[in-house]
Formats: sequence, structure tokens, C-alpha cells
Amino acid sequence: MEDFLGDKSQKAISLYRAFEKVVFGLGPIRLAPAKTRVGFQARTIFAAVNRLSSDKLQAHVVLARLLESSRFTKIETISARNHVHHYVIEAVDQLDDEMLSWLLEAYRVGLQEHLRWTS
Repeated sequence: MEDFLGDKSQKAISLYRAFEKVVFGLGPIRLAPAKTRVGFQARTIFAAVNRLSSDKLQAHVVLARLLESSRFTKIETISARNHVHHYVIEAVDQLDDEMLSWLLEAYRVGLQEHLRWTS
């Protein structure tokens, strides 16, 4: 984590810490840091901070369905039940109910509950 946050601005660190607090509020989670990103893992990684620049945080959630929102910058389909939804956070107030709903749904995917869901 020191490598990931080490040279970041105070704004960037504040955005990351606020995001991390929301994610850890979902339930038991392990951090899965790498050199260039930080994953959040239940059974599997369900969300990540992919990039942290001086003024924004780029993140993604893994959902079992395609979800439309103008806030998503890109959606990648990995398989029929794994869709990576990318988004950007530039201010703490963007950590709102809509984003929380994505994280809650992604957390359930991270627990692999979606494998029990039917179509």
C-alpha cells in the first residue's frame, strides 16, 4: 500500500481512504494490493482501484449482469456472468447511494452468490 499511495496528493489519498471505508463497510474483505492497483476481495476480487492520480480515482466493480449508467466509462464482458464496469470518482460526494448499490451487488458476486442465481 505504501507504494500505491506513497507519492499521491492529499486529495488522491482522501479519495482512496473514503472509497476504502465504503468498501470495508460491506462486510469481511481482504485487500489484494498490487503495484499498480488495489483489489478488494471477498472470495474473489469484486472491486478495485485501478489508478489513483492527483485528482481522481479510477475504479471498477464486477457484476453478474450488464448495468447501464452514464457514470460508467467502460464495460468489459469477461463471461456471461462477469461484467467489469469501470468508473471515475473525482469527489467524495460521488460515493453516493448509486455507487453503493454497485458495490453491494459486486460484493455478492465476490462472495460468488451469483453462481446460485438463476436466469
